Amino acid sequence: MPNGLLLDHCLEPDGDVNSKILARALGIDMFDLFRTAPTQRHLKDLYAIICVVRPWTRSTSDSWAWYHAKRLDRFGGLTPADMVEQDRCTELKDFLEAGEALATPWPPAFPIHYAPKDVRPAANG
Repeated sequence: MPNGLLLDHCLEPDGDVNSKILARALGIDMFDLFRTAPTQRHLKDLYAIICVVRPWTRSTSDSWAWYHAKRLDRFGGLTPADMVEQDRCTELKDFLEAGEALATPWPPAFPIHYAPKDVRPAANG
């Protein structure tokens, strides 16, 4: 499911981010979300960045981990969370959309050498 079904439902009709749904989509506590993004503007910026990187990560929670842990050399080692906190979301989003930040998957995927025979593909895949 591209970008995660729950991410698609985080925006309200008025354009605001629904913090409860976003926290659920990220698999985090509301307290952690509000500590990272205390205002609606920061929630919107966080949501925009997570939506850009989600296709390059294995899950939405991996996108959250990337957002807090990935140090970007181009920006002096700042993490995406640091950049959003400094109101540099547009600069970060342009950089990410250019594809420069994620030349390799985050976190690195492990090669799969074995798949059990009783595994079935997901019906919505």
